[in-house]
Amino acid sequence: MFDSQQYPDLLVGLDSADDAAVWKIDDRRALVVTTDFFTPVVDDPYDYGAISAANSLSDVYAMGGSPSWP
Repeated sequence: MFDSQQYPDLLVGLDSADDAAVWKIDDRRALVVTTDFFTPVVDDPYDYGAISAANSLSDVYAMGGSPSWP
C-alpha cells in the first residue's frame, strides 16, 4: 500500500507486523500511532474507556514510546 522508499520519515509501517506505526517528526522525536479495534465486553462506559485506553497505551509502550499530551 505504501512504498517505504517514498516515505523516508515512516520508520515503522505496513512492511512489518507490529503494534503501531512510527513516523519521524524531527531528529529527536517520533510519533507512535495505534488503532485498536477490539471492543471491550463491558456495559459501563467508564470501564469501556479505561480498557480502550489501556489497550492503546500498551501498544505505544510496546513500541518504546511514552504517552504525552500537549
